This record gives sequence, C-alpha cells and structure tokens, in this order.
Amino acid sequence: MKDKLSFLYTCDDAYLPLTSISMASVIKNNPEREICFYIATENENGENLKRLRDFYADNKDISIIYLDARAYDGLLASKGLDKWGSASFYVYWKLFAAELLDEDEVWYLDSDVLCLKEVDYPSIDKPIGAVLDSAHACFNKAAHIDERYYFFNTGSLYIDVRKWKKERCLDKVLDYIRNMEHLPLMCDQDILAISLQEQIEVIDPAYDYLVGYDYYGVHDSFEMYSLHKKPFYREEEVKDAKNRIVFYHCLGGVFGRPWQDGNTSPIREAFESYRKLSAWPDYRTEASSSLLFKIEKALEVLPKPLYNRVHNLAMRFYVKGLAKR
Repeated sequence: MKDKLSFLYTCDDAYLPLTSISMASVIKNNPEREICFYIATENENGENLKRLRDFYADNKDISIIYLDARAYDGLLASKGLDKWGSASFYVYWKLFAAELLDEDEVWYLDSDVLCLKEVDYPSIDKPIGAVLDSAHACFNKAAHIDERYYFFNTGSLYIDVRKWKKERCLDKVLDYIRNMEHLPLMCDQDILAISLQEQIEVIDPAYDYLVGYDYYGVHDSFEMYSLHKKPFYREEEVKDAKNRIVFYHCLGGVFGRPWQDGNTSPIREAFESYRKLSAWPDYRTEASSSLLFKIEKALEVLPKPLYNRVHNLAMRFYVKGLAKR
C-alpha cells in the first residue's frame, strides 16, 4: 500500500487551470504516493472542475475532493475585505478550510506553486508551518503588524489538522476578523500573521521558495527589501535552500508569470514541462504588469547597487500606497 499525501487548494474557477499545473508537478515528483487533492472552489458542478476530475478519473492513486469553504463569506463581506479581483473570497478560504478536513495533516498550496521534488510532512511542534515572506521591512508598520512579529507567505502552508483543531485556530482567526481595526494590505497573509502568530512555526525556505530570489539573486533581494532589518532568515539559509527546493512560488514582478506570453521567469522551462502534463496543456495568458513594474524593468540597465536602491525606494512607495487604500 502506498503512503498517502494530502494537498489543499483554494481558488476561483479561473485559477483551476493553474491548479491543475501545480497538481501535475506534485504527481510527477511523488510517483510512489497515493495523493488526495482537496479543492475549495466556487462551483462544484463547474465545467473546469469537471474537466479536472475527468482528467484523473482513471488514475486510482489520485482523488479529488470538493470542499465548500464559503461559510464565512458573509463575515468577510461585512468587514469590507478585498476579493483581489475575483468574484469570490477564495483568497481567504485557506484560513477556514482545514476545519473541514478529515485528515491528520495537509499541505496547502496556492495555484501558482510548483512542486520540484518528493514531498514529506515536516516535524514541527505547532499547528502550522510557514515560510517567511520577503515583503519589505517597512511592511509590518504599514500593515499595523507588530514589528517583532514574523510575516509569513501563505503560498505554501503545512497544517497539522489535529493541532489546528485542538488549539482552536479557526476561532482565533474569526475573533481577529470580527474585531480587526484595519483592513489587511495583503489579504490572508496579514490575518494569518496577526491572529495565529503563536501557532505558526517558521520552516525551511525550501518549502516556499520565492521566484525573486532566483531572478534578482539572494543578496540583492535582501538589499532591495531591507530584509536584514526585520525578523527573517539569514542570507546563507536562503542561498542553501536553493539547492533543496520543494515548493517554488511563481510570483509575478518585472519578469512576469511563467504562464504569461513573453515572460522571463527563471522557472518558465520547468513550468512548461508540468503544463504539458496537466489537464490544460495549452494554458497561456497575455502579459500584464503595472506601470510600477514597467518602470522597474526599464531601470534594470542601471548598475546593480543603484538599481537595488531604486527598487527599495519604489517598494516603500508601493507599500505606502497599499496602506492608503
């Protein structure tokens, strides 16, 4: 009997093709495992979810289970939370969905995360394992997060469901949302960092390796985001993680997403290989980027130290802009 792995995704209907590509990377790199995918999406009977289920219908080692995680949409709407361009509150569902699982442990992955090697569950003492986010050091203050707090990236989360329920993590999240005084700047990430700071254990950056480290380089990333000035990893830890990447987070930026036309993402070749194994082997979208990113791209001709300083300043203005929304 094969060992089992469980994964959780939350996405709207438009992101199901990307979810399929992420799933394909998990399956490719864990061939000797039975894998259960839990997917919280908008419509259990939608064509995209049906296409995904049909694609794996003959694979007995793969199961796909729909979750309805909309129970707290009314609360989210009443607090005026941002849907980030979607028709649903799916970006927040990861904060609730673990409560619905009949599993001991699970990996949550964003749809834009690729699995690059065999996966195991980490051994940690707390309910959640998360990787620190490289958000600029000025972010905590702008987001009204205690500057001593860790700020986590929620693209990949290990959740010990037993501990999650025992320590009543859902209640802590809901209590914070009901009583929050400021709208979050980065949706679920702010809420997670504040409401569950004591329930999260910092794990190896190889479990949520951010594409910026690859594109800019680790040292330059530390300079551009003032990472030495916040609770964070040491440079050596991030550099070492590059040789052991388990989950690679395909964030955007001046390089574009790996599924966008004309992108220069460092992960684009690997992404293409997994795309061909997915239920959407031809999935592509047009390139799109903000004016800020276009300006930053044009400035890449500058000497590296100067570019780092300009990028650092631009991110300070960007964070201030988020705070004024």
